[in-house]
Amino acid sequence: MEIIKDKRSDMMFLYLKGRLDDSNAQSLEDSLGKLIDDGARQLIVDCSQVEFINNAGLRVLINVAKRLVNADGRLAIHSASEHAKEIFDKTGFSMVSRIYDTREEAIAGVAASGLLSSSRDYGRGGN
Repeated sequence: MEIIKDKRSDMMFLYLKGRLDDSNAQSLEDSLGKLIDDGARQLIVDCSQVEFINNAGLRVLINVAKRLVNADGRLAIHSASEHAKEIFDKTGFSMVSRIYDTREEAIAGVAASGLLSSSRDYGRGGN
């Protein structure tokens, strides 16, 4: 699992690439946990290049979303595959986070939640 980070103002964009499974779930959780510990409160995760996600990967995203909610933050996921969306839907992931079709929708969703003052400063970046 490759993780590319792109901080813009008060938003951290994450681009995940590869498989999200038992082999790397703990490493991803540790990495995202450190971002939260260091003050990140709005994480937007691009899943367009995630080839596979299993229960261990889903658990990481749920745990991170819960940590952010408890810290008055938010996790937004976008561009997930149909397979990943199906897993998110079946497990009730939407109870702790939203899944958006596009990056722009994710930014607007976080902005509408009152966590950002504006979505205009978050143009395309990263990959």
